[in-house]
Amino acid sequence: MLNRMPPARATIGLALLTLLVPLGCRSGPEIGGAGPRLAPAGRRPPRPLPSPMRAIWVARYHYRTPEDVRRIMARCAALGANTVLWQVRGEGTVAYPSRLEPWSREFDFRDPGYDPLALAVSEAHRRGLRIEAWVNVMPGWRGRTPPPVKRQLYHAHPDWFVADARGRRQPLGDFYVILNPCRPEVRRHIANVVTEIVANYDVDGVHLDYVRFAWDGIPNARARFPRDAQTLGLYRRETGRTPDEDPAAWDAWRADQVTRTVAEVRQAVRRTRPGATLTAAVWNDPDEGYRDYLQNGPAWLRGGLVDALLPMAYSERLAAFVADIEAYRSAAPGRRIVPGVGVYKLDSAAGLEAQLAACARWGGDWALFSYDALFPTGRDPNAYDAVQDLRRRAVAAAARE
Repeated sequence: MLNRMPPARATIGLALLTLLVPLGCRSGPEIGGAGPRLAPAGRRPPRPLPSPMRAIWVARYHYRTPEDVRRIMARCAALGANTVLWQVRGEGTVAYPSRLEPWSREFDFRDPGYDPLALAVSEAHRRGLRIEAWVNVMPGWRGRTPPPVKRQLYHAHPDWFVADARGRRQPLGDFYVILNPCRPEVRRHIANVVTEIVANYDVDGVHLDYVRFAWDGIPNARARFPRDAQTLGLYRRETGRTPDEDPAAWDAWRADQVTRTVAEVRQAVRRTRPGATLTAAVWNDPDEGYRDYLQNGPAWLRGGLVDALLPMAYSERLAAFVADIEAYRSAAPGRRIVPGVGVYKLDSAAGLEAQLAACARWGGDWALFSYDALFPTGRDPNAYDAVQDLRRRAVAAAARE
C-alpha cells in the first residue's frame, strides 16, 4: 500500500514507486501495434517553470485552423502570460497525428491537413511562451452515442473502462466515461500517450487533468466502480481482502492506482524528455478531492511526482477561492501551488482583481481558466465582448506587476 490516509496527512512510499516504474523499462506497443517513436537529435531543451507562472488553459475546442493557433499564441503573449496549457487529449482522442489514438471530434476524427501541436509549439516558442501539453488522463469518451471511429478505445478496449460488479460499463451520457487506472494496461497506455507526445514535440512540460476517478454525474459511482472481476482479483492479490472488509483500505488502494498512474507518467517524461515538467490540475478542495474522487494531489507534490499543482479553485467568492488555495498550501507546505482562477465565473473587474491580488500575495503564480473567457473563439474570433474586455484589462494589469 502506498497510503491509507486523506491527502493532508498521506505520504508516498517513494522507494516503492521507484520499484513500480524502473527508469530503464520501456512501455510496450498499444493500438496499431507500434510503440512510441524515438526522439530526434538536436532538440530544443525544455524551459523550467517560470517564477511567477502566469498560465492560460487553451482547450481543444478553442482552435481548429492554423490561423486559430497563431492568433491564440499571439494573444496569450500580448496579455502577459508566460505559459500556455495546450490541450492535446480530451476523450481518448487527440489533436496531433498519433499512432495510439484517433483524431479528436473537433477535427471530425480525421487529419486536418496540418499538425496543430507542432504549430502550437513553434508559435509559443517564437513568442517566448512555455507550452505544456494538456492531457485529460482518465476520460475515455463522452457523449450519448459511441464514437464513430472503431479504433477508439471505447470499441478497441471495452474492458479498459470502469465496470460494476456485473461487468457493466458506465452508461453513456453527457459526462465522461472513464478508464480504469487499477488495470496495469490502462496505466501503461496513458504513459505511452505521454511518451509519444514528449518524444516527438519540444513541449516544455505535460499538464495532467482529470487525473482522478472522474465519475461525475454517475449516481453512487464511488460504491459501484470499479467492481469488475479483474480489479477485485488485483486487489485481493495485493491486500488479501475484499472491498467490503475494509472500505477505507479499498478507498486507499484505488487512490493508490491513480497515484501509480501519475508515477508512470512521471517516469515516461523523465526517460524521454529530461527536464520537462509535470503539473496537474486538481480538485478545488484537497480533502473533497480524495473523499469523492480518490485524488491524492498533495501527496504527489510532496513526493516529487509532480512539479506543481493547479487547484481548480473556480469560484466567484473570494473567501472560497482563498480557502481552497490555503488548504493546498497547508497540505503541501513549501511546494509549488499555482492557483487556478475561474475567470469564466468572474463578470466584474473587481472580482477578478481581488483574486489576482490574492495570487500576488502568495507569490504571483496564477493559471486562468480559460482562453475563451478572455477572448472570442469560433466563427468570429474578433467579436467584441465587454465582459471579456474587462477581464483582459484586469489580467494585463496583474501581469505587469
